[in-house]
Amino acid sequence: MPGYKCGIKERMLYSSCKSRLLDTVEQEFSLEITKKIEIDDGAELTAEFLYDEVHPKQHAFKQAFAKPRGPVGKRGQKRLIKGPGENGEDS
Repeated sequence: MPGYKCGIKERMLYSSCKSRLLDTVEQEFSLEITKKIEIDDGAELTAEFLYDEVHPKQHAFKQAFAKPRGPVGKRGQKRLIKGPGENGEDS
């Protein structure tokens, strides 16, 4: 499918025939299609691109979110007055 280089009629025909073609291939040839690739330009379809799609590279180290350090030293003065409900009283 050449993307937006063709008219609307051709794009609609392509989209309506694509699923029928895939169903026929799966049934007639007993093939299971497990991965579908869509590209805009034929130049994108190289051996390296296909190999990377079929055999994705595993990330050796995935960095997790680093928790920021807390404040250094005192955290402020203690409260002298307790808030409502802290003494078991309802307000």
